Amino acid sequence: MTVKAVVMAGGKGTRLRPITYSIPKPVVPIAGKPCMLYLLDSYYSAGIKDVIVTTGYKFSSLITSIIENRHNDQAILFSVEKEPAGTAGSVKMVSNFIDDTFIVGSGDILSDFNISEILDFHRKNKAMITIVLTEVDDPRQFGIVEMENNRIIRFLEKPEKDQTFSRIASTGIYVLEPEVLNYIKTIPYDFANDLFPELMKNNIDIYGYMGKGVWLDTGRPNDLITANQIMVEKYGKSSNEDFIGGKNIILDMAGIHNARVEKCYIGRNIKAGEGVQIKNSAVYDNAALENNVKITNSLLMSNVTVRSNTKIKNSVIMRNCVIGEDSEIVDSIIAPDMDLRGKSRIYNVSLASKVIEDEK
Repeated sequence: MTVKAVVMAGGKGTRLRPITYSIPKPVVPIAGKPCMLYLLDSYYSAGIKDVIVTTGYKFSSLITSIIENRHNDQAILFSVEKEPAGTAGSVKMVSNFIDDTFIVGSGDILSDFNISEILDFHRKNKAMITIVLTEVDDPRQFGIVEMENNRIIRFLEKPEKDQTFSRIASTGIYVLEPEVLNYIKTIPYDFANDLFPELMKNNIDIYGYMGKGVWLDTGRPNDLITANQIMVEKYGKSSNEDFIGGKNIILDMAGIHNARVEKCYIGRNIKAGEGVQIKNSAVYDNAALENNVKITNSLLMSNVTVRSNTKIKNSVIMRNCVIGEDSEIVDSIIAPDMDLRGKSRIYNVSLASKVIEDEK
């Protein structure tokens, strides 16, 4: 059986603005890789090499990023939606390319599951549809389920607080048989709000499988920082160097010998001065960190310069920014191409140098 995969990557990522004004959410970097690539790699590890990507918002940069990062023997078909088709509707639009069991996932959510085990569960139960599940702290942002004997008997999308009956939530990853698509009669059409209730009404068993691995909705900037930390912990390595603590992913050691680095992703061509401290953070290519800079729980994208004696905490600094000396940035997002004067104090704001109009 040849399993194909569909990746839904058409959302605007509104909760991550202003980050997603310039970068589609599925390709926001997490520990050195576009978010969506973790899902593609998990498919590839399960032997799935045929992938269909449904997209819309900023599709050109998304397609370029995927093509640059995919495996050479991974065949990817792109479906660009002119109008939003809904989660299930976007899959229905590519149904001519689906002729056997297939798996659907969301490209804008960090997902690194063992897909082979999920497929084995689906086949063993001879299921028409299997939803991959996880336990969450706040169910109100997700579809929650109640199960009996691995079958979902109750499903509710984004419940209010007084409606919450479970903390077991859908991850947005589904294994389906192609016949399920026959229940999608209109577009737009949604998996959670439309298809699942329709299947249950028609007495089609929906199976639930508790996923094993990393799963995180990177919907907010703090989630993005957390995602980098999680993947560094999973894929990082320890070092015997005195200036390096904990697990790290370090692509280039040459420019960081004057720094103290702990539990970080460090890209290429980083230049760090005396007394620099980088902890629980991700610093991408061509960053220049002058003397006594302190970076904590933050994300610095490519080509960022941070002048001496500056502190950055719980923040995202986007590409091509210059942060002046003796500054402090806390709980904030700095949009691309900003040039901040020295002694700036930025707390709990999203800062941009120009008004950015949303794309249709």
